[in-house]
Amino acid sequence: MYVRLRRWWASGSPLWQRLVVCGTVAVTAYAAGLAAKLLDGHVLLVFGLIVVAFAALSVGAVSLGMAWAGGEHIYSPRWYRKFQQEARARAAGSPQ
Repeated sequence: MYVRLRRWWASGSPLWQRLVVCGTVAVTAYAAGLAAKLLDGHVLLVFGLIVVAFAALSVGAVSLGMAWAGGEHIYSPRWYRKFQQEARARAAGSPQ
C-alpha cells in the first residue's frame, strides 16, 4: 500500500488530490491525538500523533508551494491549463 501511494504521489498526481490526502492524514492524526489526550493516553502517543499531523500539513504546504512555483494552482490543474493553451493556440492560428 505504501509503495503504491509513493508511486501515485511521485507520478504527478493532481494537486487537489495531494492536498486532500495531506488534509485527511492531518485531521485524522490530530483528532486521534485529541482523543488520546481526553482518554488519558500516554504523553508520547499524543505527542507522536500531533507530530504526524504537523508533518502532513508540512508536506501539503510544500506540495502547494512547489505547484505554485511550477505555475499550477489549486483551481487550475494541469489538464485545464493545457486545454487553455490549446484553445489560445487555435484562436491565434485561425483568422477571424
